[in-house]
Amino acid sequence: MVSQLKRYLLLLMFLVLGPAVLCQSIYQKYNIYRDPVKVFLNKFSITLTTGYSRNTYKHDLSGVYFFQNRVEQFILPNSETLGSTFTGYDNWLNAPELGVETSLEDEFDVPFDYLNNPVNNPLLGNTEFLIDTDTADFGFKGTSGGIPILLSVHFNIADFRVGGGFSYEKQFIKELKPISFQDQVRAYQPNFKSTHYTKLFGLVGYRFYQFWRYDFVAELQVGRINAGKQFEKSAITRGTFTNFGVSIENNWSEYFRVIIKPSFDFKKYTVNLPDGTSINHSYPSFFVQVGLSINIPDIPRSPMKSDHVQLKHVYTDPKTGRLMEVRGQPIWKRQNPKVGENHRKLWRYKWKNKKKLNPY
Repeated sequence: MVSQLKRYLLLLMFLVLGPAVLCQSIYQKYNIYRDPVKVFLNKFSITLTTGYSRNTYKHDLSGVYFFQNRVEQFILPNSETLGSTFTGYDNWLNAPELGVETSLEDEFDVPFDYLNNPVNNPLLGNTEFLIDTDTADFGFKGTSGGIPILLSVHFNIADFRVGGGFSYEKQFIKELKPISFQDQVRAYQPNFKSTHYTKLFGLVGYRFYQFWRYDFVAELQVGRINAGKQFEKSAITRGTFTNFGVSIENNWSEYFRVIIKPSFDFKKYTVNLPDGTSINHSYPSFFVQVGLSINIPDIPRSPMKSDHVQLKHVYTDPKTGRLMEVRGQPIWKRQNPKVGENHRKLWRYKWKNKKKLNPY
């Protein structure tokens, strides 16, 4: 009975302690040296990407009058009755400012029912247009392209990652077209042709699928965004932005990856007019970015120039006699992660050997 109990206890100790002993013993048993600082830094990945963005500007113009004449397109609050002369705000997309005093051509008060029925408004000419935006679905919408550059750093914990980064985007602004009354309202032309955005963000990610040398990682970015000088900061309130995307990573080696990442940005801002009126703008974006991601190697290159072994292996330092784990390839050398080989094709079948010289 006692011997049987001992066997059970030994079996239990093996099940509990066995895996830990096996995982740690290879370096402890043979006293193989690895720099602990590099082992820790290897958990960090540095990513640099660039690509193309497609941005859609749209807004809510409710609660205002919109007026268009031969020169201007401005807005003013609809909380007051319009007379024959009034002043509105120009550049309401980015930097609102009072325009010049405007007089209606016929110089009489505008009846309310004309504002409800702008198509029948007798004030309409070839260029003049007036509408209460609460009475119709009215606004503008336009798209623009951009070139983003992103740098991020994240810490890897098994299939999870957490980190942060910085992004710069050069954006080229195009005109915004009216979503209604297209035969009467001109496209809105912003007072700038280009601007830039910078972002500071935190990120979390999860590797949800692996196939051969490919990793598929869902990533979420949340942070703050700042616009260029074309946007009047004192008149604009910005919230946080959210970006969701899937990073498709081709592992060239244990330390080097080529990335393509489609993603969506969700962001908005509010333009606050001096009279208290607010206009909410949204500008969601679609990104396609490509780039590189690297990890700091946890082991050094072999000091032997003739050493081109693909898999990690042990080298005896001739000066100290200490065993060191090394690698025989640079981090960007393409390597099959399953078997440690560069290519599955034989040299004789490669394009470089198209003349079939020295096939073996």
